[in-house]
Amino acid sequence: MNPKLLIACAVVIGLAGCATPPTAYVTHQFATIEPQQIVAAQQPLRLQVVTRRYRGEQLYDDASPWVYSGAVQALTKTRVIQPSPQGEDGKVLVVVKELEPSAGDTARGAARGALGGLTLGAVGFTSTGEFDVSMQITTNGKVVAPPPVRVDVNIRFGSASAPPGLATYRDATDALKQALSDAILWTVWDLQKQGLMPVQ
Repeated sequence: MNPKLLIACAVVIGLAGCATPPTAYVTHQFATIEPQQIVAAQQPLRLQVVTRRYRGEQLYDDASPWVYSGAVQALTKTRVIQPSPQGEDGKVLVVVKELEPSAGDTARGAARGALGGLTLGAVGFTSTGEFDVSMQITTNGKVVAPPPVRVDVNIRFGSASAPPGLATYRDATDALKQALSDAILWTVWDLQKQGLMPVQ
């Protein structure tokens, strides 16, 4: 198990106990898109993948390896974008921004620093980190930059349960990568619906 999960558990053990290992699940307001719902392009765009990760306005120096690997995996699934180190057709920038809790939000600010920088809020037995995921695609001299989409990564402690039908993860990084994948697939699907991605 991710040792940082144990750190997070220790933070709330006095309030909630930790008889069972904490697990994570993903929630968001947009529809979950399966790769087959995106129309594959005969000639996918060969784009160099660049990733950045922020907490508030602070840029992480290492860009967090899971952001890059997760973005490459999700973009490959679209069959519209083919990640390529050479970037023959351009570049795609994927940004993950962890939202800071407001000054008066003591619930979400109750625990920090666990799960690789995930902001936690000890509310009952569940803690939530909010993220905005955005993409900027540059190809043939044109830039497409749709609005960011919001995803939540929820960590449950003790006897708390995830909503029915949602996958759960023992490693928070796996939940974060799933949230990133969901956001990328939905964004590409939405761009395709608008005629801004190749469908031939």
